[in-house]
Amino acid sequence: MSTQNNGISDWQTLVNKPVYTDDGKEVGIVRSIQSENLMVDYGPITPDHFLVPKSSVRDFENGVVHLNRSSQFVESHYKFE
Repeated sequence: MSTQNNGISDWQTLVNKPVYTDDGKEVGIVRSIQSENLMVDYGPITPDHFLVPKSSVRDFENGVVHLNRSSQFVESHYKFE
């Protein structure tokens, strides 16, 4: 995975940062980084879990991770139990 597209060189800096879709909806908080994905949780008690490919990260600005996908796409393609 090339980081030239989104400019992120140290993926660990994204841990505990909020994640938003390109239509402005909050997806959750980055909980961990895997080799090709971000683990994102949303909700305090029984959180939803999302496995977001690094290729879906548009950029990281002002402490916020921005995706290049819509909230509907993230909900239907990246959510897992």
